[in-house]
Amino acid sequence: METNFVGYVLHKICFFVFMNVDSEIYKHIELFVGSIGVILSLFFATYLFITRRNQPRANVFLALYLLAFSLRIGKSLFFNYFPIDPVIRNVFLGVLLAVGPSLWFYTRFLFDPESSSSRPKILLHYIPMILFISFCWIIPNDGSVLGSFFYLSLIIHIVIYTLFAIFWLKGQDKIGFSNSKLHMVQWLFYFQIATLATAFVYLLISVEVIPYYLGMAFFFSVTIIFFSIWALRNPYLFRQTTKKYTGSNIGGEEAEFYLQKLNGLLVSEKLFLDPDLKLSKLSKALGISPKQLSQVINQSLNMNYSRYISQFRVEEAKRLLLLPDYAHHKISSIAYDSGFNSISSFNNAFKKLTGMTAIEYRQTDRQG
Repeated sequence: METNFVGYVLHKICFFVFMNVDSEIYKHIELFVGSIGVILSLFFATYLFITRRNQPRANVFLALYLLAFSLRIGKSLFFNYFPIDPVIRNVFLGVLLAVGPSLWFYTRFLFDPESSSSRPKILLHYIPMILFISFCWIIPNDGSVLGSFFYLSLIIHIVIYTLFAIFWLKGQDKIGFSNSKLHMVQWLFYFQIATLATAFVYLLISVEVIPYYLGMAFFFSVTIIFFSIWALRNPYLFRQTTKKYTGSNIGGEEAEFYLQKLNGLLVSEKLFLDPDLKLSKLSKALGISPKQLSQVINQSLNMNYSRYISQFRVEEAKRLLLLPDYAHHKISSIAYDSGFNSISSFNNAFKKLTGMTAIEYRQTDRQG
């Protein structure tokens, strides 16, 4: 009874407030809240363009992403108060076609700053936006079926690119990542999900499931505020990392010498079977520093220390899986005997390096 009474009172209070708010004041609140996201995104886009030397590629695409969304949301706010020619509205709609490609390239270059892609190939992804804006004067924007088709195609375009970026990120090898690198991956994942949610809200507004035209501006503002706080707390996401091996005195021939010595040490003494094997222990055995050993592995094999050791452990697991004496051993037992300290790390490494699970590998051998 008491709960029902409290709910009734709250309902009456909310009803009274919203029914008695002056329409002009309500419009001012709409404009204020909706403008927050536009102002913040424009500010960050400008800042990222100005400081793009700190992260030449990733930050540029993030700036394009923010600029495209802020122009689109800004148009919605303006159009709610003043009439805008349909051709001009189409121009602002067309910039949405920059959102998907910008998200994809931001994901790719932030995850792997060393990845390469030529400018012509990058520009190909922005051709739909260029074509849409170039022919905006013949594209209907009157609520017709054809006009709705073009509007829906913009949303689908964003969704396709975002889903592609999500699956690409999930498929990347993250073995041996530092906490900051894993945090960066988490940032990208949440950013992608927020983009999907934004596209979904756009869709609901376009089909009038959400009858509130400025709902997109409100949602965008909340999202931008959330990510702005995240960005301020993690500024390293927007700074280019320094060269990892600056000042190292190991050249190419010397690195090759230490790599061969390292391979021989691991094969002869099977140090990789130690689940707690550290980079420092191996470097001490070679007579070089951990930083120098990390350079030898990274620059000679283009992989990190964890993946390098995982290769030896996976090869050992493959050997044990084929031995008759291990035919009835559990996969977990073989994982630990191969030097892995957890089943999950074993499964991830084995699938990455062989393309199949340990169970499938064992069954394939038996069938052969």
